[in-house]
Amino acid sequence: MSRIEIKRGFTVIEVVLVLAIAGLIFLMVFIALPSLQRQSRDTQRRRDMETVISAIKSYQSNNRGALPDGNFQVWRDKLNKYLPNNFVSPSGGQYNLVVRECISHVGANCNTNEGNMVFDENNYIYIVKTAKCDGSRIIKSSNGRKVVVAHKLEGGGIFCGET
Repeated sequence: MSRIEIKRGFTVIEVVLVLAIAGLIFLMVFIALPSLQRQSRDTQRRRDMETVISAIKSYQSNNRGALPDGNFQVWRDKLNKYLPNNFVSPSGGQYNLVVRECISHVGANCNTNEGNMVFDENNYIYIVKTAKCDGSRIIKSSNGRKVVVAHKLEGGGIFCGET
């Protein structure tokens, strides 16, 4: 009598099927990863803008509600003691402050003293005086001590926060 030997192992079809499923999982991860990274950087930018808003409020509370007078360098110098030491953009590099005055009429989209704001750079923080947020729009405020902090988001749109 002869014995029938049964060899145990995987068939080619089973191996190909497992590799195909693993390949699909890796593909989905690599497709989703850039979006998750972009979302993470935008979350950090929002936190950074909240930090700037908090710094402006702290400055105002220590200076009887007044805002710094002057250009971005004056603002940077005045706000530096209220900002963290290593205040950099998640995309790398220092944030650049751009200070503008809203010169529209109350309730209208802000036109500024130096033209419209162009949100084309990831490291630019726009500080717009005498303004407030209306969704993601910046409009003229009747309160001269209101300030908007705006920043471009990688995922689209802008962050608009106010003091």
